[in-house]
Amino acid sequence: MPKMTGMELVAFARSKIGTPYVYGMKGTVMTLANYNYLKGQYGKLVWDSDVKKVGQVCVDCSGLISWACGVVLGSVQWFERANVKRPVSTIKDAPLGALVWQKGHIGIYSGMKGGKPMYIAADGSAYGVREAPVSRSGFTHWLLVEDIFSYEMEAEEVVEKDKIIINGKEYEVSMIRKDGVTYIKTRDLAQAEGIEVGSQGRTPVISVK
Repeated sequence: MPKMTGMELVAFARSKIGTPYVYGMKGTVMTLANYNYLKGQYGKLVWDSDVKKVGQVCVDCSGLISWACGVVLGSVQWFERANVKRPVSTIKDAPLGALVWQKGHIGIYSGMKGGKPMYIAADGSAYGVREAPVSRSGFTHWLLVEDIFSYEMEAEEVVEKDKIIINGKEYEVSMIRKDGVTYIKTRDLAQAEGIEVGSQGRTPVISVK
């Protein structure tokens, strides 16, 4: 049976934006019996106000991923199962559908929007399933679970302004991100180093000032 792709995971999660959050729910309609059981089992992790969600489809953070792929694991278990674990500071190198993780919480990397890495997660009883910038989260890692998902980088080029540090100094340059590789414009890099860039036909010509 073919694996779910990272892009399919993102599409599924995006289709569930607005779904209410209740700790312990996995994408089914919550009954009053469900609520009472979960409240008794998990205490304050299930809000008193969550009782108002009885009769609605509800989900928690790991439940969103399990709902999509059919593999029921908690956030710690997803971390343990991952065969690739990277710091969230490198999230721009992650493929769509990579999992974003911190102790006690998990979500799904959904790509770049306006130059910002985004994620989708069931983000707690106050928010439900939403899409938000990774920078506003507390995620510490991104994960690949390659025995369950297959991953591809976005096919199209993403051109954006970003910062680079050269010899301790910070410069803003144009970057092209494609297939997991970041390309920096030669002219921007050279100018940051005080070097002139010209051309002879298609051949770049670099001159030290």
